[in-house]
Amino acid sequence: MIYSSYIRRNMIAVICIKIELRKSFEMGIPKDYNVEVVKREVVIPATVIQEHVLPFSNIDLTIPPGCFHVFFCYDKPFQTSFASVLSTQKSSLSRAFVSFPALAGRLVSHGNGDLQMVCNGKGGEFSEAYADTCIAQVEFYNPIAAIEGKLVPLLVKDSEGNSSPVFAVQVTEFSCGGIVVSCIFDHRIADSFSANLFLTCWANISRNESIGSITPSFTRSIFIPKDPSNYNSKIKNVYTKVQSFPQPNIQIPQPAITSRIYYLSAKDIEKLQQNANQNGNKYTKLEAFSAYLWKMLIQGQDIENTICCNMGITVDGRYRLTKMGMPSNYFGNVISLPFARARAEDIKKEPLSWSAKVIHDAIYSAANEEHFQSLVDFVEISKPSLVLPKICGFIDEPSIVVSSGLRFPLYKVDYGWGKPCLASYYLPFVPGYVMPTPSPYGDGSWLIYMNLLVDQLNAIESHPDFILHLISQNIYGGQKSLQFQPFKGF
Repeated sequence: MIYSSYIRRNMIAVICIKIELRKSFEMGIPKDYNVEVVKREVVIPATVIQEHVLPFSNIDLTIPPGCFHVFFCYDKPFQTSFASVLSTQKSSLSRAFVSFPALAGRLVSHGNGDLQMVCNGKGGEFSEAYADTCIAQVEFYNPIAAIEGKLVPLLVKDSEGNSSPVFAVQVTEFSCGGIVVSCIFDHRIADSFSANLFLTCWANISRNESIGSITPSFTRSIFIPKDPSNYNSKIKNVYTKVQSFPQPNIQIPQPAITSRIYYLSAKDIEKLQQNANQNGNKYTKLEAFSAYLWKMLIQGQDIENTICCNMGITVDGRYRLTKMGMPSNYFGNVISLPFARARAEDIKKEPLSWSAKVIHDAIYSAANEEHFQSLVDFVEISKPSLVLPKICGFIDEPSIVVSSGLRFPLYKVDYGWGKPCLASYYLPFVPGYVMPTPSPYGDGSWLIYMNLLVDQLNAIESHPDFILHLISQNIYGGQKSLQFQPFKGF
C-alpha cells in the first residue's frame, strides 16, 4: 500500500511512539507527564435558545448513568497559533450548540428522583490545557495511563447541585505544538452516532462549511409506545426489569481494569472473515472479529466447561427502522444490546465459524423493527421499574461487549488545521468493553479500543493466535507489513 505523503508525514510526526514503550509496558513502568488546565469557561449557544424540555425516549431510558469520551490527536498547526485555535474552537462550538441545543442543556433532577433533559442554553465547559511533553512520547496504546486525569474533561454538577451538564471539551497543547481535542458526552443523551454527528457539524462550522444534512433531528414520536402497549416476549431474553440502575464507579479499580488500543491489519481482518466463512457461511468482518475475540478470551482463561459465556453486540437501529420513520440524522439513543450465549466448552472446541453463527443469530434477532418496538413497549409497561440490558447483570459469567465504531468518519473531524492522526473512543469505567474504529490509514485496517479486566487482557495477549498489535512507532511509521505475522486460523 502506498500512502500519501500527507498521511505518512502526520503518522510519523504525531504518533511516533518509541520502541522503548513496548519495553516499558512489559516492565509495568508507564512514562508519565503533566498536564495543567489553565482556564475553564462555559461556552453558550451563539443565539438565545428558548428553554424547553427534550423528552427521553423509552430507548434512552435503557441507558445506565455514565459517560463516554472521544479524543483526537492533531499535528502542530503550521498556519495558525494555538491562541487562534482556541478562539476558533470556542466560536464554532457556540454556533454548533444552536443546532444541538441538548448538548448545551442540563440534566435536571427533581425531588422524586426523576430526570429531565432541559435545553436551557447554559452551555458546555471548555478547558484550555498544556502538556509538558511531546505528543509523540505519550503512550496512547495505554489510555488509562495516558489519558485519564490528564486529557479528558469531567462533567461537574452545577453549583445548585441538582443539574448536570451533558457535554464538555478539553483542548490541550503539547510542547511540540501537537494538539489533543477530547470530549465527554453523557450517554443518556447521546449514543456514539449522535456524538459523531455533532463533532462533524462542529468541525464543518469551524471550517466555515455548510452543515447541510448534518443538522440533527430530535423528534421522539418514532418511539411512541403502542396503545395498548404490547411486546414480543423474546425481548425478555435481551432486557430485564430492575429497581434502579447501578451507579457509575468514579474510581478506576487498579489493577483490576486496564485498557489498550490495538491495531489490526486489513489482511488479518479478511483472513478472520475467510476463516469464519468456511462451509459456505457468510459473516461480516465484525462478526468474525467478535467470534475470534470471544474464542481467545475463553480459551485463554481457566473457565469451567459448563459455565455460560456471553458476547454482547451493540445494534444501531437507525439503519433498520425505516417503517417507523427513523430519520438518518436522529439525535439520541437508538441502540440495543443483544448477546450471544454459549458454554465455554463449545466456544473452546468448535471452529470459528460456529462462534460467528451464534453471534450472527444474536445480532439478527435484534436488527429489526419488531425488536425495537417491543423494547419501547416493554419499557412502557415496566414503569415505574427500569429496564436494563440483561448482559449487564451476568456477574458470575464471563461477559464482554463489542460496539462497532467502524461507520464513524473520525478522521474527517478537521477543525481547519488538518485531519487527526489518531482518534479513538474511551470508556474507562466499563470493563469488558471493546470498540473497533477505522485506522488513520484508510486502507480497511482497524484500531481497537479495549477496556478489560486484567485477566481478560492477559488471556488474549498470551494466546498463540493473538494478532493484534499495540499502536507503536512501527505502525505509524508505515512498517507494519514488514513485521507482523498474519492470522493462520484456529
